[in-house]
Amino acid sequence: MTTRPLISLALLSTLCALTASATAEPYWYAYEGNDFPENEGWERIVDGPQPAERTLADGIMTIDGLADRQIDDYYRMERSIDAGPGGEFVMDWRLRVDEVIGHPLALYDPGVAVWSDDDWAVSLLFGTDFVYSLYENIQIAVDPGVYHTWEFRSSDMRSYDLMVDGALIRTGLFWEPTFERSKVTWGDKARGSASLADWDYLRFGVVPEPGTIILFLVAVFGPRARDATYRSKRNVA
Repeated sequence: MTTRPLISLALLSTLCALTASATAEPYWYAYEGNDFPENEGWERIVDGPQPAERTLADGIMTIDGLADRQIDDYYRMERSIDAGPGGEFVMDWRLRVDEVIGHPLALYDPGVAVWSDDDWAVSLLFGTDFVYSLYENIQIAVDPGVYHTWEFRSSDMRSYDLMVDGALIRTGLFWEPTFERSKVTWGDKARGSASLADWDYLRFGVVPEPGTIILFLVAVFGPRARDATYRSKRNVA
């Protein structure tokens, strides 16, 4: 009869927590379309002549700002967001842009933005078939009329990777200090254009470096696993 070294879930969770605290403090915030964002910890910012029309159905929030091109109706969460040593800031969202009207050179309106703890920023605005990085003045085409799953990652809050539907489409840079800091915003963001868009979810947080956890577990349990294997072989012999 042989024995196998077992790692309890409780012990594994404890080790992961200890490892995370040694690198970056993990956190996670999410909007999942269960209620309006202002009822789930987000601050609603309404600017312009009137708010957008909003509906909730099947976990999707539709923001309809087509009534006026000067509508701003978006959501903000302020908190320290930098990843810290060994961590990574992650934000992902699922969005479909159904319609944008306005000036032909600025047919974008829904957007997301991130401000680091020392004022560096990225602002991404969406048309029906592209994403536009405002501060970098870069536009990237995407398929129109469908939901896209987006992921934004940064380990230093100076550079970032942007993925859509699992494919990397941009490695870009944060903009220089903007005199705003420590927040995430999303929603109907641009003046001069109006839009109709469907938001499935938006999530952001800091996660520890996975490799750090793996190395820690190997360092702790590797010798024990070898000892257990050696004892098992002796018992069989």
